[in-house]
Amino acid sequence: MTETYEPACQCGAVTIRLTGAPRVRGHCHCEDCRTLLDVPFHSVTAWNADQLEVTEGEAHLTTFQHPSLTMKKVSCDTCGEVIWNTNGMDWRVVSQRFLERALGGLPEELTAQSHFFYDRRIFDIADDLPKKP
Repeated sequence: MTETYEPACQCGAVTIRLTGAPRVRGHCHCEDCRTLLDVPFHSVTAWNADQLEVTEGEAHLTTFQHPSLTMKKVSCDTCGEVIWNTNGMDWRVVSQRFLERALGGLPEELTAQSHFFYDRRIFDIADDLPKKP
């Protein structure tokens, strides 16, 4: 059976459906994520474009294309919550924090498996997950 998740933004105006298993689930320490999202690292699930469907509120989505990166973030225009961002491979990168809030907890199959771009970190993380450059 294929897993399906249907998180909604904080105000409920936008709902997405994620189908199957994410390509990646981990903590990204790259400069691009930090720049786009203004975070020290980004705890993510990354999906192929065809695994994410907007099921409600597409008219409430607003897209910010970063002026110098090949990345964008897509947010609800009502509550401002970031629903997903894209990366250089055009994957749909959905925050684990968003999923945890919207689903009432983060399912085990969506939890982080590793840190990546760890050689670019701005501070050390003390956990037992593999740390990949």
